[in-house]
Amino acid sequence: MKSQPNSPVVTYRAPSVAAKRLALPLAAVLLAGAAVLPGAAPAAQAASSMNASDAWEVQSVIVPKTLSLKINGTAMSVPGAESRDGKTTYIALRILSEQLELSVSWDQQRQASTVTGRNVSIVTKATDPQPYTINGQRLFGIEPVVQNGVTYIPMRFFLEAFGYAVDYNGKTQRITVTPLPINALTIAAKTLDESNDTQDFIVQYPQITGFADEAVQDKVNRTIQTKVTAIAAEARQELKAAEFEQAHIQKGYTVNYVVASNLNGKLSLYLESYLYTGGAHGRPARVPLTFDLSTGDTLTLQQAVGGHPNYKAIVNKVVKEGFAKGNYVLGPNYETEPFESISDDQPYFLRSHAAVVYFAPYQYTPYVAGFPEFSIPLSQFK
Repeated sequence: MKSQPNSPVVTYRAPSVAAKRLALPLAAVLLAGAAVLPGAAPAAQAASSMNASDAWEVQSVIVPKTLSLKINGTAMSVPGAESRDGKTTYIALRILSEQLELSVSWDQQRQASTVTGRNVSIVTKATDPQPYTINGQRLFGIEPVVQNGVTYIPMRFFLEAFGYAVDYNGKTQRITVTPLPINALTIAAKTLDESNDTQDFIVQYPQITGFADEAVQDKVNRTIQTKVTAIAAEARQELKAAEFEQAHIQKGYTVNYVVASNLNGKLSLYLESYLYTGGAHGRPARVPLTFDLSTGDTLTLQQAVGGHPNYKAIVNKVVKEGFAKGNYVLGPNYETEPFESISDDQPYFLRSHAAVVYFAPYQYTPYVAGFPEFSIPLSQFK
């Protein structure tokens, strides 16, 4: 299987202006472990109602590259690729799936591949503006590339979605793939679609199934449903209040979710919403939820890191150093109102073996910085 140096052209339909504003590109979280603010990708409803005049072309530029992998202790070299900016590593979907002993199938009529295993199912359709569907949730992301009949996917996204740790050794340029001890449950998407001719309103939220303790499963699902009901009701009110403002602009609301960690008896996720009622951009928001799967209770940051009495000091040090190093562009008021300490109810989520705290746009950084995130290894709380 040889890759050609010429990059392919993948043709997509273009979203409407309103749809572009309403998108929640999940690639930032799943592909790179960083948060990028939504605002310029297609929304699900618009993607299904585009017309021929909206056609566009997207250049998917990749450079062929042989990848050095170590999977389950076995070293191997496989054909892959890299984006021209060097930020994304691609690998042939079928090759990686087979090395991980996942089930792979191809639907000729839909022109889509399905990979299944470890309680996860990913459908990849390269020609769809939302190219990935994970357990029913349709997602935006860095698009896959089809070249010479081979589908190449962003490697980190694929592996982390299936519950694998990805470690890169810069000296040897080897990528080590290790299965993580994921919890025995399935996370499936539920969808609430109230879109109409004047607005997009699409809410995707998770529900767990197949968990051994049905009482805990029901408690977790009820908590998620309660949060979704509350934020959706608030969004409806705001859309209603803005109904006659900038009436020529289509408004809307979207919610997706990110499963940040599903390990060691804890489930950590967050709902990510985007409300657009007019203007230059909309309002993004997150609702984090971390569950103890032995009880179904939600955990505070202090509880999630083992109850460490000085957890705030540990987190504050990492955050202050991160801002001081220039990891994020700071807002105009940061000099007079700098970060001092996290709050008692500090928003956070777990990612693999780390706690990640984050802050809202405008809190310390400009809108374009998205949600500044700071990762603290759980080992620091021992």
